[in-house]
Amino acid sequence: MRNPFFVVTDGYGGRGGIAQYNRHLIKAVSEIKNIQSVTVMQRKIFYNLESQPKKVRLIKNVENSKIKFIFRILSYLFKKKNYDAIFCCHIHLLPFAWILGKKFNCPIILTIFGEEAWNPTKHKIANFLSREISYLITIRHYTAKKFLNWSKTKINNFYYIPNCVDYKISKNNISNLKLIKKFKLKNKKIIISCGRMDIEDKNKGMDEIIEILNDLSKKINNVFYIIIGDGDDKRRLELKAKKLKVDHLILFLGNISEKKKKHIYSLGHVMAMPGSRRSFDRYPYRFVNLEGLASGMHVLCSKLNYKSDLMDKDINMFTQVNPNNKKEILNKLIYLLKSKKNNYNLSNLNFSNFKKKVENFIIDTNKF
Repeated sequence: MRNPFFVVTDGYGGRGGIAQYNRHLIKAVSEIKNIQSVTVMQRKIFYNLESQPKKVRLIKNVENSKIKFIFRILSYLFKKKNYDAIFCCHIHLLPFAWILGKKFNCPIILTIFGEEAWNPTKHKIANFLSREISYLITIRHYTAKKFLNWSKTKINNFYYIPNCVDYKISKNNISNLKLIKKFKLKNKKIIISCGRMDIEDKNKGMDEIIEILNDLSKKINNVFYIIIGDGDDKRRLELKAKKLKVDHLILFLGNISEKKKKHIYSLGHVMAMPGSRRSFDRYPYRFVNLEGLASGMHVLCSKLNYKSDLMDKDINMFTQVNPNNKKEILNKLIYLLKSKKNNYNLSNLNFSNFKKKVENFIIDTNKF
């Protein structure tokens, strides 16, 4: 049998790190030679669906209804088809993965990411069933350590498969020139931040950049700040920029297509995400950082609290700062904006290397 079953919160038609990681993981598994088909049961769809790999069968929960999702899961208890592994791509979905694992008598592979797995969740059944998982995949050593400390899982090790960058820099000079003309970006030294702007999740570093922008403009005459993303905190940031009289140095682009984002990234000089939230402090390989590197930008991020989450050979790729020290952020930005664009070798962080790690996981577990 070569038929894994994925239970995911969001992936195709989703935005954010978990959705992107799920797409990469599903794609990597589907491209393994001996895999016959990959079934994906998805809880939510927020945006237009991307195309799926050939072997992938996506079961859509179009209405995003939790009740309908549960019934769809339960309907698979009566399917004649056999599955040989259940990938549970969020700890909250463990009850559904456990039901399927019992039905098909196959292992459960849990994927964990960040804060959702650092402490016991609000879902007591999911916490209890954490002891039933067969294998653990994580993007961060810190997350695995925290999860293994509180859960009563029978396993004592994990598979470290961090984010990858499946990204090609835009070389469409015509489109880039159009953007330069439209937004008056000629000869600008551009800083970029990208992410959801939510009131409950607002410490992503955008405030800090806005607050030092006036001083920065006195040192770098042609500096310009582009913020990509949307959310209920966007208006507050816009008003803050206006109050500090730096709104003429900032462009709020909102949500844009991946294609347009690549063009914008190709014009950037620094990807600045010096967030003060805990998850930002501890993980350099966020997709936005990797995409920035792939686009030739320098990356400014928060200092790490858990050093094993950053490989030694990659340490020079990230300029780390104390997110609470505005003077340090200012000085680092001045230095980076005066530097040439980066030319790092990202071969160890590309999709091909990610796929090899997934293949090694499958070989090691000997379940496919």
